[in-house]
Amino acid sequence: MADIELDRREGVAIVAINRPAKRNALNAAAWQALGDSFLALKSDPAIRAIVLTGRGGAFCAGDEIGAFAAVRDDPPARQAYWDSIMACYAAVSASLVPVIAAISGPCVGGGCTLALRADFRIADPTARFGVPPAKLGLVYPADSTRLLVATAGITMARRMLYTGELIDAGSARNCGLISDVVEGDVVEAALRMAQPIIANAPISIRASKLACDALLQGRLADVAGEIAALSDLADRSDDYREGSRAFAEKRKPVFTGR
Repeated sequence: MADIELDRREGVAIVAINRPAKRNALNAAAWQALGDSFLALKSDPAIRAIVLTGRGGAFCAGDEIGAFAAVRDDPPARQAYWDSIMACYAAVSASLVPVIAAISGPCVGGGCTLALRADFRIADPTARFGVPPAKLGLVYPADSTRLLVATAGITMARRMLYTGELIDAGSARNCGLISDVVEGDVVEAALRMAQPIIANAPISIRASKLACDALLQGRLADVAGEIAALSDLADRSDDYREGSRAFAEKRKPVFTGR
C-alpha cells in the first residue's frame, strides 16, 4: 500500500496521504514521496488543479514523532530528514496550478503547515487544526509563521503558537484559516470547487497564482518579468481567440492552455 496515492479526474489530480494507522503522520520517505508527487504534476499539462487530502478520516497529523526521534541525535541524518520536509513544502508551494486542501480530522503540526501551502482550504466538521511546537520544545519555522499569520490573522496565530491547542472547523473558518465547512465528502466538495477554476484559461490562472503567491511572500517585484511574459503569451494564445469567439457567440469557451 503506497503512502501517497495519486488519482486523476478530468483535469484535477487528487493527491492523498495514505497512512491511516498513523493518522497520516509522515516519516522521511512519505515526505519525500509527497513532494515527488507534486513535482511530477508540474510537468503534466492536463492537470489544471490539485486536491490534497488524507485517507481514513485524517488530513495529516504532522511529522511522525518517533521517526524524527530516531535520527534526532545524528546530525547528518537529522538534517536529511528536515531537508525532506522542507523540500515537500517547497514542492507544494511551487505548484503551477491551484491547490485545494480537503481536510477531515487532524490537520496538525506539519499537516497544518502543508495545508497553509495550498491556495484554498476547506474542511468537514470533524477537522481540527493545531500548531504544537511549543508543546514539543521545538520552534515553528519563520516562513511557516508568516503564512499562518497571513492566513489566520495575528491574534489566532499567536493563540495557536503560544498554546499549542487545537481549534475546530468553525473557529478555523471564522479566522480565515479555511474558507468553508462542508457537509458530506470533503474531497467531492473540493472537486466541485475546482470546476470553475479548471474551466478558465490556464495561462491566466497561472499568472494570477504567481502574482498572489508573490504578494503573500512580499516578492512581487521578483516575478514581475515572469508575469509580463505570461501576459504576452496570453495575448498571442489560441485561448484568447477562443475566449473572444465564445463571448461573441454567447457560449462557454473551451480552453486548451495554448
